[in-house]
Amino acid sequence: MGDLDRLRARLAAGPAPGPGSTSGGSPGFLGKVTSAGANLGVGKFFLATPTTVMGAEVDAAAGLLADAVGSIAVYALGPGTPATGDYLACRWVDYRWVAEKAAGAGAPVDTVTVQNCFCPVPKTLRMTSADEACNYRMFQSCTIQYGPAPAWMAPMNITGNQWISTEMFLDPIAAASFVYLLFCQYNQFFLQRLYPTSPYGSPFRDGTLYTWLVGGYGNVCSPFHLHNGAPFPGSDATCSVTIDPA
Repeated sequence: MGDLDRLRARLAAGPAPGPGSTSGGSPGFLGKVTSAGANLGVGKFFLATPTTVMGAEVDAAAGLLADAVGSIAVYALGPGTPATGDYLACRWVDYRWVAEKAAGAGAPVDTVTVQNCFCPVPKTLRMTSADEACNYRMFQSCTIQYGPAPAWMAPMNITGNQWISTEMFLDPIAAASFVYLLFCQYNQFFLQRLYPTSPYGSPFRDGTLYTWLVGGYGNVCSPFHLHNGAPFPGSDATCSVTIDPA
């Protein structure tokens, strides 16, 4: 077991109260990102050192940030990617520490407004799976593109333009290839798998695998990101999937 796994296990029982904690709301702290390289990314855990804001009081002097000792595992919600040395506000949500970083300024995102969907959705999306081996490789990282549905989807009443993954993946249980379909109904987004051929029938549309509710913590229309969803009941609850503009 690595250091990060041990830290995550230690936190499973809940956070210990720290200096300056107050009653009400969820616990929080300012953390300095200490992880580096491939360990940093949206949908991943990084290590952060708790930091005391203001430091020691000195007359006529600016406040200081004083780093404490030790590290805590924090889940990066995005939409921006944390960088080593960043100071981020970390909060305790759903049995884990989480932190958000704003996305940097960039080119305007090309979006589409569809019927019965509250959000304008970017035409090109990036789906990120925190663990691609989770639940028998059910959730793979990929690009999801808005465009015409292939003709083989018509028998499943999937026509016109849709958000579909640009590549196919192998389902090791069914021994068949599939693409992902992302669709929206009002303020909720759903992820499914579509199989051109499968032992369950051809073509075949899987049940809903993952859902995100816009308006809940971590899911917003602008800037668009879905960072706090849930897999279907009975599946591996540790599977974590996020969606951002590509």
